[in-house]
Amino acid sequence: MRTHYFSKILLGFLLLLFCAPTVKAGEACCHILICCRGNNDGMTFLVDGKWNPAHDYRDISQVADILQKIKDAGINNVIIDMTNASQWTNLWPIYQPMVNNVQKVCQEKKMKFFVFIGAAFTEANKKTLTMSQFAFWNAMAKNVWEMWAQDPAYKRYGYGDDRPILIVFQPADMYWERYKAAPDSEKTYLSRFHIGTTQVNSPILSGKSDGWGYRNYSQSVDGKVRFASPNKGVPPADWGRIGREEWMKRVKWAGEAEEYSIYGSYDDVCDAIHWGIADTKNCSVPHKKYPDDQPYCYYNVVKDILTGGSGELAK
Repeated sequence: MRTHYFSKILLGFLLLLFCAPTVKAGEACCHILICCRGNNDGMTFLVDGKWNPAHDYRDISQVADILQKIKDAGINNVIIDMTNASQWTNLWPIYQPMVNNVQKVCQEKKMKFFVFIGAAFTEANKKTLTMSQFAFWNAMAKNVWEMWAQDPAYKRYGYGDDRPILIVFQPADMYWERYKAAPDSEKTYLSRFHIGTTQVNSPILSGKSDGWGYRNYSQSVDGKVRFASPNKGVPPADWGRIGREEWMKRVKWAGEAEEYSIYGSYDDVCDAIHWGIADTKNCSVPHKKYPDDQPYCYYNVVKDILTGGSGELAK
């Protein structure tokens, strides 16, 4: 009797072990900034084994090096920042080749890429462009659709929606209201994408973002998409970099997303959403400095956690 009893307990334990639902970690993504490479304020970035003051996506060897670091950190999806209207107009000959370089390297490294576009104009843009905001960005979505979105290396959402992903630089409560109000003729190409929105500033407000983030940390209403960056507050009053322990917590929190987890590291301007290894000891702006001027501080935490560690050894 006792043997039979313990056999039933063992069988029940094995059923729990092998049949219990598993929590799938979110697919890891990170932003890469291909513009604004000149506002580094004394920071340098590790590119091709050298500390470079201005990484350059026109140089495909640099692109390969940057994306390899991303891949080594356990991230296989990159989001290309194309949020400035000028990148699509007067500066298009400069930025299109950069995206093409990222595309080529993603193909070679079996990584995925997708594009992050703007959704609003500055007053200066409005004076020079006669078409509406949605007509303009719909035209840019047409470019993305025709040039990149058909490539197998372009990321599709994949969770009940197989459309290619396109991120827009506007909070959800603003964007979707304007999207619904826009005539169908102004969203013919936008409608072909799975669109995610960003929440620009903290604190996290439910419904303000579809989880793709921009500053601090945020998530979708259902928590299936989460974004975390190693910064705090809103500039300029309470802006700054967070410490390693807090960054570990955020990386683990983002990793618990059911569908997508987006990680931010640095950019050249102020927002700490883009990727790289930066030396900030000579940076002239205090809020851009890494804790203890450790260039690998944020990168190593992400790499350790996403490749199976706890983050504790990342110093």
